[in-house]
This record gives sequence, C-alpha cells and structure tokens, in this order.
Amino acid sequence: MISAHYARLLHREFSSRKLDEEALFAGCAIDSETLWKLSKLDPEDFLRLLANARQILGDVPMGSLVSNRNRLATLGMMGAAMMSAPSLGDGLQAMSSYSTLEADYLHFQLSAGRRATRITLVTDRDLGDSLLLHAEAVFLLLQDYLLDLVGNAPGHIHFQIAHEPPHRGSSMTAVLQGPLAFNSRFTGLEFPTEWLTIRSPYSNPEVWQLSRRHLGEQLHLATAPGDEPYTRHLRSVLQASRPPLPDINEVAESLHLSPRTLSRRLMEEQITFRELKLQAVHTYAKGMLLEGASVEAIAAELGYENAANFRRSFRALNRCSPKEWVTRYQSGEVDLSRVAL
Repeated sequence: MISAHYARLLHREFSSRKLDEEALFAGCAIDSETLWKLSKLDPEDFLRLLANARQILGDVPMGSLVSNRNRLATLGMMGAAMMSAPSLGDGLQAMSSYSTLEADYLHFQLSAGRRATRITLVTDRDLGDSLLLHAEAVFLLLQDYLLDLVGNAPGHIHFQIAHEPPHRGSSMTAVLQGPLAFNSRFTGLEFPTEWLTIRSPYSNPEVWQLSRRHLGEQLHLATAPGDEPYTRHLRSVLQASRPPLPDINEVAESLHLSPRTLSRRLMEEQITFRELKLQAVHTYAKGMLLEGASVEAIAAELGYENAANFRRSFRALNRCSPKEWVTRYQSGEVDLSRVAL
C-alpha cells in the first residue's frame, strides 16, 4: 500500500487546472470521492493514476507537481522525524528505516562510505516508465532536504537513474542542482559523506523522540506475514553508519525496545544482530576495496587482528576472496546498491 496523500496532491493539481478528472481515474478501482476518504491506496491504482496523468499532462513535469511545493510534508510523520532530527545523518537514517511505511513497494536504502554516501531507490516491482516519475519526486524532496540543512552546494549531489532517457528529454535537468545520468546501475543519488554529521538548525528533541516512537509502533503494526521489518530497519541503521558501528543497546533504544526484545524479534525473522552487523561491516569494506585500499589497511580500519582474519571472514560471507569480489564487481555481476563508496 502507499499513503493516499500522494494521489490526493496529484488530484488537487488536476482540479486546480480544471482537467478531466474522469480520465484521471480511468481503469482505477476508486474515484475522486473515495480517494479523499482513504489513508492508504493500492499501488496498482496509484500506478494507474500516474499513467493516466502522464498521458493527459504530456510534457508537464509530474514529479514536481507532487513534491515541489510540499517538501517534507509529503512524507507525513517520516518527514517530521527527518526535519526534527539532530543531524542530517540521523534524519536520513530515519527515512531509510521507515520509508516502507509510506509506500510498501519502495525503500530508500542508505549506504555511507568513506567519501560518498548513496541513497538508492529500491522497489519490489517493475515500475516501467513510472520509475522516472518516482525518481523525479524523490530527487526533488531529497534535494530540498539536503540543501535546507547544508546550504547552497551546487554540483555536490549526483543523481542517477536505471532507465533510458525519456524520448522528449528530461524536465529534471532544469530543477536538479547537480549532474543527472541515465542508464545507470541504480536509481538514486550520492553526496559527500562528511555531510552526515552536519547539525540540523531545525532539530527538536521532543518531536524527534515522539515521531520515532510513533514510527516504531507503526513498523510493528504494519508487519504482514513474510515481512522482515526489524531486519530491514537494522540494515538501514547499520549501513548508514561508519565504523565503529552502533551496538544492539543503541539500536534498541532508538526503537524504544529492550535489547532482549529486539533480539527476539530478529530471531523470529531468522537472523541475529551479529550477522547484520557483520554484513554492514563488509559492505563498508567493499567500498574501500573499490577505492583501491589494501586488504591490510581495511583489516586495520575495521578492527580485525590481521589481514588473514579479514580474508577468512570475507570469504565466509561472500563466498569469494576480496580480489575475486572486485573482479565480479567490475564485470557487472554485483548489485551496486549494496556497496558503500
């Protein structure tokens, strides 16, 4: 499901422009009256609305219709957490942890590397041409958030889309304050890792605590059979951090759980905190490998006793040596979204 306010924002724009509402809802299981009564919308209906709107609006940049004037209000309680967070890194970590509460078929994956941090838009379905619309809305929202906290930073945010350029050219180039590349290996953006520690002038400890508590409760309530919300949450937290990574006590506190309760919920999802932490450490190590760092340097930075211990750990987790992994990466066999650069 996806929060209905995204569709309501689109409908509002149609109404203000006096466009054909019947054409907008063609093929949907809902009409305009039903839309304004719903809190969540079936993704199939939302994607149909987007397809209809794109056909009606033509060259009008649809992503900006949803996000350009609404900013973080578009993200509901998750937006409140992001804006009240103590730092940029804390806000983005909250976004990554709770993004599926806004749209259960989308996830913002945050990976912090030594030099660059990446936010990847991950989806569990083929969005087709609507990927461009999702990307445009996400890029504008995140660009506004980053620049609100960082200030003017032209050219420091790099945008990439795993889709060919639209036939009529992209309207995104006019509104994005950084280079945009198509036909990439992932859809997302990158910015300097040093930004993560920037303190937010909008920080509000009370709102930060209340919003995270609410989101944590929603995370538990939204769990469906087969979901792994706590595994996903911890992956987001750990991959968004640079070594030394937080321990289970810190992570449990952020969820307003005891370490024992968090461990039990992870066991129900058939994984342990130790396994998740090891995966995050190796994600960071892979970024160092791609930078050309030696195995000895990586082992020392990550706290291994020696390079041999790191190699054994790497092979056990990845079923190949560090050198073999780099070769596989260079040949395109590796999922780029899982690598922190």
